[in-house]
Amino acid sequence: MKRQRVLSFFSLRSLWDTPHLVFLVVMLLCGALAGSYTGLRCGHTEGALLEELAGQMVAQAQVGDGTVWMLVGKALCSVLAWQIAAVLGGMLRAHSLILSGLCATRGFLLAFAAGAFLSTLQLRGLLLALVTGGVSSIVTVPCLLLTATACFLAGQEGARSRGGYWYALARYRSAIILCTTLALCGGVLRVPMLFLASKIGF
Repeated sequence: MKRQRVLSFFSLRSLWDTPHLVFLVVMLLCGALAGSYTGLRCGHTEGALLEELAGQMVAQAQVGDGTVWMLVGKALCSVLAWQIAAVLGGMLRAHSLILSGLCATRGFLLAFAAGAFLSTLQLRGLLLALVTGGVSSIVTVPCLLLTATACFLAGQEGARSRGGYWYALARYRSAIILCTTLALCGGVLRVPMLFLASKIGF
């Protein structure tokens, strides 16, 4: 029995089989659709500004050795901010609206960056968006979705139980710990991608 509990500590099956995850994925895709359209439109009107921004992003990885830790710190803070926002959003009364808005915003920002750089720099801009943020998002976005799903469920269960939100959230603590750990690893992955972009010469 003890071994079974250890093996199921990081199990995410209880989150995969819920309509809440499907709903949040749909919200993420809706945000991504809006972000891609807005980014493509913005790329036509703010092309010079976006090209300058792209150059600054790549230049961050060319300053020196001390830059590595600065970039790692920024990447970790960004990932933690999304994870903490999901946990805190789940405790509020309008948690369903807040968590769906959080996922939609995440999708919007990712697609906006890709659409804007694609519109401004064509294929080179799309590759830049993939290298600087897209690769790490393969890890961080699913982790955010699963964390938000756990907080969504805990918010609903906490409203019905005497223990409250935090008591209900403790049921999903293993999934949240795993998702946060993987998301941090995915965030750190952005740093070598930035250095790769600087070496390629975007």
